[in-house]
Amino acid sequence: MFRRGRALQHPVTITLDGAAVPAELGEPLAVALIASGRVTLARSPKLHRPRAPTCLRGGCDGCLARVDGVPNVMTCLRPAAGGERIEVQNVVGSRQADLLQVTDWFFPQGIDHHHLMAGVPGLSGVMQSIARKLAGLGQLPSAALSPERAARLDVDAAVIGAGPAGVAAASTLSARGLRVALVDDGLAPGGSLAGAPRRAAELLARYPLDGVRELRRHVAAGVYLGELLVAGDAGATVIRAPAKVFATGAHDGVAAFPNNDLPGVFSARAFCRLLACGVEPTGPVALAGEGPWADELASALGDRVAVRIPLAALAAVNGISQVKSVTVRDAPFAPDSPTSDVRVVAVAVDAPAAPAFEVAAQAGARVEIDPRAGYAVQVDARGRADDGLWAIGECTGASLDLAGIERAATILADDVLAARSLTPA
Repeated sequence: MFRRGRALQHPVTITLDGAAVPAELGEPLAVALIASGRVTLARSPKLHRPRAPTCLRGGCDGCLARVDGVPNVMTCLRPAAGGERIEVQNVVGSRQADLLQVTDWFFPQGIDHHHLMAGVPGLSGVMQSIARKLAGLGQLPSAALSPERAARLDVDAAVIGAGPAGVAAASTLSARGLRVALVDDGLAPGGSLAGAPRRAAELLARYPLDGVRELRRHVAAGVYLGELLVAGDAGATVIRAPAKVFATGAHDGVAAFPNNDLPGVFSARAFCRLLACGVEPTGPVALAGEGPWADELASALGDRVAVRIPLAALAAVNGISQVKSVTVRDAPFAPDSPTSDVRVVAVAVDAPAAPAFEVAAQAGARVEIDPRAGYAVQVDARGRADDGLWAIGECTGASLDLAGIERAATILADDVLAARSLTPA
């Protein structure tokens, strides 16, 4: 399904279920596994359907695995250092042949285990016990985890998200003389532009992060009593910042069609990231949807795109454990129109992105439904969401427009400085 398109420059070795896998130093573990042809990395918790990475940004469960004895590691957010022991979890059998997938075969329309045999004397408790043991996300760590340190950090502004909007905001605020912390769960600044390295380099050249305190591979857990709690591999940090700027971007859109969870179905943005890492498909690809990442991917793949269609024309993806073909409607908006099958090894989907509003809403920002994609953080013309809270970029429902982000970052920085000058000492 996938292979390396170029030689490794700094090779290291990791293992998957005891088998050696070559990797590029620093690349995500999930990318290394996909490059070796190992696309199915996980199983769904309940029906044990095969799962593979779809977003490569920590937003899905397709790359969850046990790494060095620790369960539920997002392998798309863990850089390869060499020597990592990766094991499939939540299976009986093997990664490719999980015996518990019979649940999916017996209940193809899904199963509500909460009501299965409920109230039947002698069977209800037994059924619930079995359901609890079959479902889950892996066993406890092999060894007790040591307590991690906790630290405090005082800054003038905390920016959550290091995509284009977050980088622009953090750089602009720092250039105005503020102490800025930039929090992101990714491996490097740039966010979605990891799939477009040239554009990411241009962004960082225009908005340098000199003087910005970067907390990479840190997850923003929430705002409590006015303080931001973030967690990373080395422990937790409580950030005290009068100004909090949310630049959390957007989740890749998901389209509704049969087998949309089959290994080999990726977001167009994730597919671009694979190509940027030197990983390419071994055969033709179907590209569904319209948007900047679909355009980027079409340009990069060229004649390897077997078919490019509107989302409404994608009737189904076919295969058992991985993508084999797609079924395409002749008339996209006519469900009963004639269809044809096209053989492909992978599918890239560019669906409308959903604003990542969750942390901003937890902090007290107002969100409203956006008819295009979902809930979005509401801001005024200055980017302000509430007292001490600002938001910028895709989490507000805006498009990924670098020119618009530049204007918004300047206006936001002006407002943060004005609010800071009005705050009593």
